[in-house]
Amino acid sequence: MRSKKIRGILGLFFFVLVAPWGLAEDVPPPPKPGVYHYIELHPGGLRSFLRWYPTRIPLVSHHRGGPAPGFAENSLEAMQNALQYGPGLMEIDVAQLGDGTLILMHDDTIDRTTTGAGALSGLKWEDVAGLYLLDENGRKTGQKVPKLWDALRWAQGRSILTLDIKKGTDFRAVTKMVQDSQAQDYVIAISYTLEQAMLFHQIAPWMPLSVTIRNAEELENVLSSSLDKSKLLVWTGTRLLPKQLYEAIHSKGWKVVVGTLGNPTYSLDGQFSRSGEDKKYLDIYTLGADVIATDRFWAVQGQIRNPNIFVFSQSKTYR
Repeated sequence: MRSKKIRGILGLFFFVLVAPWGLAEDVPPPPKPGVYHYIELHPGGLRSFLRWYPTRIPLVSHHRGGPAPGFAENSLEAMQNALQYGPGLMEIDVAQLGDGTLILMHDDTIDRTTTGAGALSGLKWEDVAGLYLLDENGRKTGQKVPKLWDALRWAQGRSILTLDIKKGTDFRAVTKMVQDSQAQDYVIAISYTLEQAMLFHQIAPWMPLSVTIRNAEELENVLSSSLDKSKLLVWTGTRLLPKQLYEAIHSKGWKVVVGTLGNPTYSLDGQFSRSGEDKKYLDIYTLGADVIATDRFWAVQGQIRNPNIFVFSQSKTYR
């Protein structure tokens, strides 16, 4: 899988769908099958990667690891496949089985996404290890439920993981595994409230965090907090906000993440899919997004590859 690598300099550093509702959309083949676009940071480089620069490079965050037909959500295979379309972050769900095993799983049961059934709290790893994941159409794949450890090892030199840590999952166990696997330079923890962010920071002050800022009050609350302001990524929700707020976030040196994901009846992904107006993703970057979190990674990547819109530094292909 590493036969070819795309590496490029992004800024100052060397970088090179399945929601429960699904989008039921054909996914085009990758532009260059077998060529993968990796983000590779030098040791300690994640902090600088997170910092916003005026000469920014648009990026994609792959919701649930970038599933597609034949590639199950939260699978290593889906993440590897997605990197054929372009580099980016991988948002994955971290859950815990009854025996303490940390796995990638969105739901609190395995019914929807695997060939098995049962609540996570009542299962052990040996109950899950032999199961197969299902793709967005409910079809059995040859892919297995990954342990968090395997995802952390996979990410290094490939992509940055943003961990959506599900309710009931031991954050201390997650952070210990990140350290034990030496994946600190490739992991960000997602927090949903400032209180949760403060708790995460108390437990693991070294861990970069995604925090939510959707208005001036939330911005001021984060600024007034004791969070390490040099290790933050800002999630601004799934609605487009005034350009002035994005500019205010940028003025603090933070990257903006805008979500187009979600139920396609309401989401921007759904709107653009129905209208065929994928170029509107570019309007979101122009408005102030640095990262688009999406269920349609192929569509967003197809727009930001346009050399007439964004100019990337030269990339090289390695065998």
